[in-house]
Amino acid sequence: MTRGDPLPELGEVAGIVSFGGSESAVDAERDPALRGEAALLREAVAAGVPVLGICLGAQLLAHALGAPVRHAPRRTVAWLELEPLPGAAQDPLVTALGAPVRGLFWNEDAFDLPPGATELLAGFPHGVAAFRAGPRAWGVQFHPDVDGAMLDGWYDRYGEWLGQAGVAEPDARAADDRHLAVHAEASERLFAAFARVVLDHGG
Repeated sequence: MTRGDPLPELGEVAGIVSFGGSESAVDAERDPALRGEAALLREAVAAGVPVLGICLGAQLLAHALGAPVRHAPRRTVAWLELEPLPGAAQDPLVTALGAPVRGLFWNEDAFDLPPGATELLAGFPHGVAAFRAGPRAWGVQFHPDVDGAMLDGWYDRYGEWLGQAGVAEPDARAADDRHLAVHAEASERLFAAFARVVLDHGG
């Protein structure tokens, strides 16, 4: 999106994964690129096209579905243990994560539950951690998409975020070392579960 690549037409895709970024969904109505992506996500949910929004993608999905997005009281850089809520009992993505669910958060913004959506996980102190909207759309505030190499890049580019979160880099990296291996396995299961949703839908 930051390169100016055009968004696809809805009929050109079998499913959508909307990833994170340094932009803020608080600016979604003022930023043409964010506004366009939110509109695409809204259309996809209405059409039943599978959607997975991650961090900024989840915030844009929540915004697109009518939930307020706001700056959290402070930035979060942490591995948080998340508790499945009753709505997660039969959810194909959350059940694929296994237990305990531990998510990596690098967040500035938070959002409320969109109208009619189902909250799936609790444990993010500033808002919703994960939700499902309709039968085939999910938003997660944490980052199942990251690996060690990506995190190294984040520390290089966004090191000032750690101070804003009240976290020292050695402590953050030590937590990464403790959790990344299990995280990688859980993330692989999550994306495989989403791929099955896309295939079952006819993708």
